[in-house]
Parts: sequence; structure tokens; C-alpha cells
Amino acid sequence: MLEICNLTKKYDKEKGIFDLSYSFEEGKIYALVGPNGAGKTTLIQMISGISEPMKGQIRLDDQDTLLRKSKSQIGYALELTGNNTKQTVLQFLRMVCDIKFGGEHKEDIMSFLTDFELEDDKDTRLSECSLGMKKKVGIIASFIGFPKLILLDEPTNGVDTTGLIVLKKYIESAREHNCIVIISSHVLDFVDSVKDEIIFLKKGHLVVGNKATTEEQYRALFM
Repeated sequence: MLEICNLTKKYDKEKGIFDLSYSFEEGKIYALVGPNGAGKTTLIQMISGISEPMKGQIRLDDQDTLLRKSKSQIGYALELTGNNTKQTVLQFLRMVCDIKFGGEHKEDIMSFLTDFELEDDKDTRLSECSLGMKKKVGIIASFIGFPKLILLDEPTNGVDTTGLIVLKKYIESAREHNCIVIISSHVLDFVDSVKDEIIFLKKGHLVVGNKATTEEQYRALFM
């Protein structure tokens, strides 16, 4: 169980996250949807432990997500936008396994790379990878070991059709592993195809979705 209680992080009167509370159940896929500036990335970064809230609590299985023990149970698809790293794809993913799992799950890396058609690029430096390749590597890093909580921030950006099919496969596998998956995305068709529950974020406040289609709800809320 992931519990968010009275979470707040303000940038100004209208931007940020404001007194947000919600509970996320294991084995469910949650779609987080909203326009630019709604606070989606801010929320995901706070849940991941990368960014600290001004007030409120985030607890995964009753442990603060800022604690190192909790962070090993969180998979976050980082934006690998830097171009100065000398690490190769394989070196980066091995480093993730070392930091998060004490070296475990390294044997799974090649299977992930093969599924995402990156096996021939394993020795390519991240600085030389395309946007789509970097996105796939970030996705793989989030799914390795199938942690209790998987956070995907705009995972479809720059990803080709094959990559999207594989991404859906791993989201389904995460459900079978009883993970909590939270996906932030502007691609409504994609989130409709994988989500169990949809949550709209509007000016830093959560609005739980109803039985209408995601597009219908989005139009009603934001257009």
C-alpha cells in the first residue's frame, strides 16, 4: 500500500501540489493525467523520494519513501537527458542493480534489453543514445526486480511501436507481481489500454475519474 497524506509543495499560489491525500493499492495500475503544469512530475518526484514535500507524508508499506530501505522498493524511470556520461547502457543498468539490490537481478538485464531490441546497443555510451533509446533504458531501470512501486513519467515519449508493446507487457507483468504502477502520460489512448484507475490532476489537486472514457473526462475537466 502506498499512502499519501496531506502532501504539499508550492511554487506559487496555483503551481505545485496542495494538501493532497490518496491511497494506492497493490496490484493496480494508476494513470495520472492532467495538462502541462498540473503538478504530475512534481508529484511523481516526491513519491520517488527525489524531491521532498514542504509538508505531508508519503509511506510505502508504512515506511517513509525518503528512507534508503524504501527507495530500494521504488522503480523510477529517470530522464537520461545528460550527454556527458561515459557509462554504457549495460554499465548503467548494472549500477542500478548494485545500488538498489546489492548486485541482484543483473542476470535479468539482457532479457530486458532483448525485449526492447537494445541487445546490440548494450555497449553504447548513454551519451550516444537517441532519445528513444534513453527512454527505454530508463524504463528498464524502473522494472528491474519488479519493485513494490513503479513510477513512469511520460514513458511513451520517443518510444517506437515495438517499445510500446513491450512496455504494455511489462506493465501487465508488474500487475501480476502485485506491484503498484503509477503512469503519468499525455497519451490518453495508451493509459486507457493499461490502467485500472485514472486520476486527474488539476492545479495540484486530485480528481478521481469515473466510468466515462479518459478523453471524455479530460475534455470535461480541462477544455
